[in-house]
This record gives sequence, C-alpha cells and structure tokens, in this order.
Amino acid sequence: MNPSTPKVLYQEANPYGSFTAFLEDDGRTIYLYLQSHNNPEWPMKTLWVRNLIDAPDARLDEDFDAGLAPVLTKSEITDSNAQTSLTEDQIHFIWSEEGDGVALFVDEELQAYLPSWSGIKGIHGYAKFAKEEAPTASPLGDPENGVIAERVRANRKFWESVAEKDHWKKAQKLRLDFLESKLGKHEKYWSADGGKYPSLGIASFLPKEFPGIKIFSTIGMSVQNQPSIELYHKDYENFSRIELVFAIQLLKDSEDKSETWIQHVLGEMVKFPWNTGIWFGHSHTIQNPRKDPDQLYLDFNWFVLRNVTDEIEQGSKDSLPNLHGLITENGKRANFLVLTPIATEERICFMREGSAKFWETWKKEGYSFSHDSERRMLEF
Repeated sequence: MNPSTPKVLYQEANPYGSFTAFLEDDGRTIYLYLQSHNNPEWPMKTLWVRNLIDAPDARLDEDFDAGLAPVLTKSEITDSNAQTSLTEDQIHFIWSEEGDGVALFVDEELQAYLPSWSGIKGIHGYAKFAKEEAPTASPLGDPENGVIAERVRANRKFWESVAEKDHWKKAQKLRLDFLESKLGKHEKYWSADGGKYPSLGIASFLPKEFPGIKIFSTIGMSVQNQPSIELYHKDYENFSRIELVFAIQLLKDSEDKSETWIQHVLGEMVKFPWNTGIWFGHSHTIQNPRKDPDQLYLDFNWFVLRNVTDEIEQGSKDSLPNLHGLITENGKRANFLVLTPIATEERICFMREGSAKFWETWKKEGYSFSHDSERRMLEF
C-alpha cells in the first residue's frame, strides 16, 4: 500500500456522539486516533498500535519530512518482524465512561489503550507491542491484570449497567427522590436529552424552606463521570459526578418568567462536559446562552459555578439548600453546582482578583445562592 493513501480499518463514535476513534493503516504502521466532534481546541490524540514492516534500526528523517506516522524501531518493540494488518471483524472498542478515552481489543485481547491523559507529558497511550517508552507509545503491560486492565473492566461494567432495561428509571428515581426529600415535591419535569444518550431531565421546585425562591435542577448528569477532571483534580472521584442547579428569587407582584429561560439554560449545558471534554467544577465560569427577561441593572452574560455540596460538607454556615448526601451508582457523591449569574464586568474582576476574593465580596454584599434579577454590581 502507498503510504500516501492510508486506509481506515475501523471507526466508531463514543456513546455520547462527541468523539470518534479510528484505526488507520498506512501500509507501514497501524495507529489509533481520537478526535473531537465539537471542540476545535481539543487536539487529535494518536497512539501507535503495530508496525506493518520490519522495524528499522532508526527512524528516517525523510518520513518526518513527508508527515508519515512514525514507525517504531527495533529497540522499542517486542518483535521487530512485520505484523499483519487487521480486519474489521477482529476489532472492538471499549470506551471510557467519560467518553474521552478508548481501549482497543483485537480478537478479544486488549492490545492498546488511549487514555484521557494522552498527549500530556509525552504520553500517547499504551500498546501491547511496545517494549519501552517510545515517541508514540508506552508499554501496555499485562493485558489481563494491573491498573489499565482494571480501568477497562470498570468501563465495560459501566456500559453494561447503563444498557440494562430499567437503568434510567432507577437512576431518575434515585435523584428525584433525593431532591424531593430536600426541596419538596417537584412542580414540573422536562426531558432534556433529545432522545439521545445519556438520559437527562430537569425538575423545578418551590421549597417551603426558601419562600419566594424557585429551584431548577438537572436529573441524570451524575449518572456518569465528567471527562478530563482526573487531569486537574487530585481527589477527582469525589468531584466527577455533578448536577447543575439554578435558583431564582421570584419577583413580587410580577409574572413568573423563569420557565421562559432557565430550563433552556440548563438544557443547553446539560451535555456540555461530554460534548466538549471540558468539566464543570467550583468557581468555573461559562457564558450564559440566554437573557434574563427581568434583569434590571446588569446584563448577566456569564455564570460562575458554586459547589454547594462541598461547602455544606466543609461546614459552611451560609443559608443553602441541603443538597448533599446523594450517593451515586459508583458509590461516590453527587455534587450540586449552583449557576450564579454575573455580569461581564464582574467576571473580569473575578479573573483578575481570583475566586476567593470574588466569593468573599459576594457574601459580604449579602448575596445568596439564589439569583436576584434586580441586584446591582458587586463592588470589589
């Protein structure tokens, strides 16, 4: 085969429909690639799988000049002889729960693992036939035992569990029952998944504990881990599963317009982590896709996220809805992140002064977890 006309042996999108993995044969090598559909800033990930030619003693400069995928050398692989290509019926992918990593099985054997941290600190991923650290592959180790094998088994178990017939019914009930135990019976419920995986909903509440405040919460985001959080958070397992919350102060003697925009805000954000590979956490900011019809002094163009679950468990004395104690299917907590609308000028101060100063000023001004459409600018 001419190296200039590579052949895609197999390709598959993840269950979220946001990333595609494909195996490519260029006549010299087979590589596993992973690309994002929705995030142009997410770089293509690459992982060497095998050589299709006898391994050279050294790579040729001409190959790099021609933009060819690197062949691994004799010292870098377990067998220097050329291997055969693969057929589609030999190939099977198991996706990571987060959707941004993938394991390659060939004839039911784990032969490569492209993780979420591919591309960081020189790591591309792990391949069965890599003998030592190479530019585009690291040794996989025992495909049946060890950390990688355990991760892949856990991912397989996750996908098997969500494929069970009554999985969503149970997951939905767990979350709705929890919210109703904290906020009272839900007022309305909307489906928010568009008929595609993952199953998601939004519910609204009028809690007696907070008269005049209406609370909206997503239902189902916490069924699966967020992508990429492991790369940034040491204790990531306790922060990987989230639900988004929007609380608003209803205006006295005015029509309730909250349902003209808030569930749409949540609906546009509910799949964001899995669509983009970007996680939500405390003090993250994100643009507000909708206008508050009742805003008086400020244009609330941004949100800053507030992890009220973690605040409560850290002993916060603030008046907050008691949104902690929900344990998800993997035995880890669900984190409820409140969307706090802020103006562009406030976000500039937030970015300049830092999150600690922002929240200190926020609380000093007497602002709470609920959105006040008529509030004035924070003074830093």
